Amino acid sequence: MMLIGETGVGKSTWINAFANYCTFSSLEEAVQAGGVFPIPCTVQVPDPETKQMVTISSDGNDKAVAEATKVGESVTRMPFEYIFQYGDTQINVIDTPGLMDTRDTSGHDIDKAHVRNILRLLSANDRIHVICILLKSSETRLNSNLMYTLTELLRHLDTGACNNVIFIFTYGACKPDEIQSILQKFLTENKLNIPVPPTKQTMYVFDNQAVNYLVKCKNKIRPSEDDNYDATIQWQRAVKSKTAMLEYICSLTPHPLAAINAMHNAEHTIDVLSKIVLDTLMCISKDQYDLEQKKKMAETVKTQITRNPTGFTRDDLRKLLCVTETKLYYTERGYTNVVCESARCGKVVNGITVYPQICCEHCRSTSFMYFCGNINWLAECKVCGCKKSKHEWSKTETHIVTKTVYKPEESAIDQIVDIKDAITEINKMISENQRRVEMGISEREEMLRTCARLNIFVHRNAMMAHDDKLSTSLQERIKTHEKANSTAKELEVLRQIQHQYKMFLGNEKDYCDHADDVNKLIRQIYELPMKGNDLKEAMEVEERATRAVVETGRTSRIFSLAAWRAQPRKLVSAVSDFMGYN
Repeated sequence: MMLIGETGVGKSTWINAFANYCTFSSLEEAVQAGGVFPIPCTVQVPDPETKQMVTISSDGNDKAVAEATKVGESVTRMPFEYIFQYGDTQINVIDTPGLMDTRDTSGHDIDKAHVRNILRLLSANDRIHVICILLKSSETRLNSNLMYTLTELLRHLDTGACNNVIFIFTYGACKPDEIQSILQKFLTENKLNIPVPPTKQTMYVFDNQAVNYLVKCKNKIRPSEDDNYDATIQWQRAVKSKTAMLEYICSLTPHPLAAINAMHNAEHTIDVLSKIVLDTLMCISKDQYDLEQKKKMAETVKTQITRNPTGFTRDDLRKLLCVTETKLYYTERGYTNVVCESARCGKVVNGITVYPQICCEHCRSTSFMYFCGNINWLAECKVCGCKKSKHEWSKTETHIVTKTVYKPEESAIDQIVDIKDAITEINKMISENQRRVEMGISEREEMLRTCARLNIFVHRNAMMAHDDKLSTSLQERIKTHEKANSTAKELEVLRQIQHQYKMFLGNEKDYCDHADDVNKLIRQIYELPMKGNDLKEAMEVEERATRAVVETGRTSRIFSLAAWRAQPRKLVSAVSDFMGYN
């Protein structure tokens, strides 16, 4: 059961409320037991004596208050699976970081990181029963924040998940039909087939103020008669919503996550490839050009040797016969730099686009680039003047090296005694050159075709449209080369790549239909003899990040609701029915 929504919508509060609704048969019973709080929370209330606003904690101690998140800040920083264990039955509730994060001043960088971590945690599961989108019941129009939140969430879900989506409205006692029109407008405009009432009962309202009431009681703040009455009514309404919601969820068939996980793999592969494929392709193009030049030189040398056999030394021949390859290596620095990747700050070195502009070396930001002191409140870099969105938070360093991939044995050089032997070795080199040129062209086509197929898969299966990351990166790279006054040959190669990629997007529409196709494509690109291993090594960074998120999310908080109640069987039955277990 996954909860997603905007920051401040009340996901963590909802988990606390849900635990209480399932654990206790009445508000009075919850008060007597002190409530249950899987997620420590704080509440601001007027002091009974001074009437000034004070912060109280669900833990009921000063230390918890001192360490608590400030009111209004994002509570959840990483997605967590709250594991509720009842004998042999395990319930997983995934609490996710909110979008439109209060710490993110612009660019939605934190949101993108949150979404990646949500998908990473989901990838550890085979299926999901329900995706709960939490919205504020106070929404009266389809504002930009609401549209952004819905769009950013739904674009990462596959169309097959439509039947497993429900909407939970918080912070209000309104009826779903009062705000259904707002949501219906968004779904219709974006051609989303998520059912809404009266077709299916997919909307539920929870006030959840009973959680605040329980915190007050736990801190021995005596509620007024009005508080008691309001909390009782809100509890009863919430329990009715909970019961109706559980009955509906029990009727759902769990949704397999294969398609969502495949989309995540495809999106991440495209993301990584868009960053390194273009450099790799430019390396291939540079090597192709160099090999063609060496081939022409070899033909000239053959003519010269024939005319003047004594005028060409073994050292000259040794240099000619070597074949080199331009490679990119990515090494971890052990620290973080903020690097500008705008066209203005980019440079072209030997036909390869590089970004030497380091705007913050050894950045002290502990989590994300937007905390960097060199990014001002206008989301501009104080060092280079470019927008924050053009910067990357980089922990790796790119090295361009030239590696010898073919050279004749020294014994073969020493055995050359006449014109015929020299020409034989030169012909071998020409043949090797031609083989590597053809291999480079083939691998370039395979990389672009793979990116096109992955993009097609994502566009076909996602609930909402996606941007084409590789097309965007290509356009930015062309701008960088135009600014750097690159040679006509280099710009021609980039435009040729752009044209070829567009052609593949048009020609490969019927190839990638299933989740298995994505994994097959990724494996195939790893097997490319020249550049496959380079791509695999870059992708392994994401695999390590995924394992870290899953480990953190799964082991951070484990709860046993059965221990919170003297009669756990009643709760076990309710939750087991809810999740569809027998």
